[in-house]
Amino acid sequence: MQLHRKLGYATGDLGISISYFAVGFFFMYYLTDIVGMNPMLAGVAFFIGKLWDGINDPLMGIISDRTKSRWGRKRVYILLGSVPFGLSFMLLWMIPASVNETAQFIMAVLSLILFSTAYTMVVVPYMAMVPVMTKNYDERTQITGLRAFFSTLGTILGGGAAMLVSSFTDEVLGLRTITAGFACFAVICLLVASYSIKGVEEETASAAPTEYGYGHYLALIREKNVLILLALKFLGAIATGCLIASLPYFTEHILGDKGISTIGMALYITASAAAIPVWNKLSQKYDKRRLLLFSNIMVALVLCSIGLLVGANTVTPFLIGCVFLGLAMSAYLFIPYSLVPDLVDFYHYKTGERHESVFFGLWITVHQLGVAVAGLILGAVLNLSGYAGTAAVQNGLALLAIKLAFFAIPSLFLIAAVLVLQKYEITRQVYLEARAALEQKK
Repeated sequence: MQLHRKLGYATGDLGISISYFAVGFFFMYYLTDIVGMNPMLAGVAFFIGKLWDGINDPLMGIISDRTKSRWGRKRVYILLGSVPFGLSFMLLWMIPASVNETAQFIMAVLSLILFSTAYTMVVVPYMAMVPVMTKNYDERTQITGLRAFFSTLGTILGGGAAMLVSSFTDEVLGLRTITAGFACFAVICLLVASYSIKGVEEETASAAPTEYGYGHYLALIREKNVLILLALKFLGAIATGCLIASLPYFTEHILGDKGISTIGMALYITASAAAIPVWNKLSQKYDKRRLLLFSNIMVALVLCSIGLLVGANTVTPFLIGCVFLGLAMSAYLFIPYSLVPDLVDFYHYKTGERHESVFFGLWITVHQLGVAVAGLILGAVLNLSGYAGTAAVQNGLALLAIKLAFFAIPSLFLIAAVLVLQKYEITRQVYLEARAALEQKK
């Protein structure tokens, strides 16, 4: 496949990540510290929105794989869903601080549900394109690497909201201006991706008819290797969701500088992006399961070092820690995504059925459920500690809760995730044998 088409497709991740990360990074903080909601209510609102996101992902997988269109059965949703995606993202940041808490809660839930629906409409078909674009193991890994690079770049931009907002005298106006710009940029990126994959959706002659429903999802999760990857994603999503959402609280109340979160995130993502080619090369030579075990242990050690050693006015150690965190975390941001297309082919080899969107619908579902649980955990921990978003100074228990949410909870879930992965059976050799058998059937 031509490089410019791979790059164009991967650009879609830039638009998706800039909006998705802005929500994961800043929305809980926005609800508690700008809108003024109780942390538990904010966590429940976030949980409901993400829970709906998880529920509608399998449905979108079914719809996508059943679609027949001259624009393709997946590409059509990326093309038509780009503008609703941008508009729904803008609406998230329109909740007024002047109304009562019940009204704020309802608006937060409804806006999250709307955004989650538009997000699913675009992202499930987008992710499911990789197995269709190429059958080559290493080329898929390359596409995943390009996606990871643009995703990390989008994360830097999305994480930049904190510093950009703090530069405005009117914080609310600044936030709405910035997120409107993000929305327009995301729409452009998705349209570029849609154009770049035009005409690549020719299905293989051996693919089975796509007449199925939720029963296929239930059948898939009974497969050992599918269940292992889903567990990896779920546990990892809780870890990363809690880490990202707690970062603004950590930098403001532990470091004493909210804006430094953007610099820390930029260093983290830059280091992560720089390390992707290294992890890519290593993954072609060594067992991906062992690589991820090593990297996640390193992530846990770095997180614990930051959480235990960093305090007020210790910005430099924090920023150094962010660099090392990015270098280690890069493997987790890259390797799991490269495993899913191989699982699609392996299941096709075993059953004769090929349903990319079902696999990726499940993948995104468990991710969203993990993020939902992370928001609920963060809200509960902050609420139990007596955290008050509008207070200038937090009590000692609230500060401890912020630290635990930032390093202890993510570390535990990341280690649990990678331990589960060690039972995964589809190695490079197993995949190549399955791929060869599929080629012989043509």
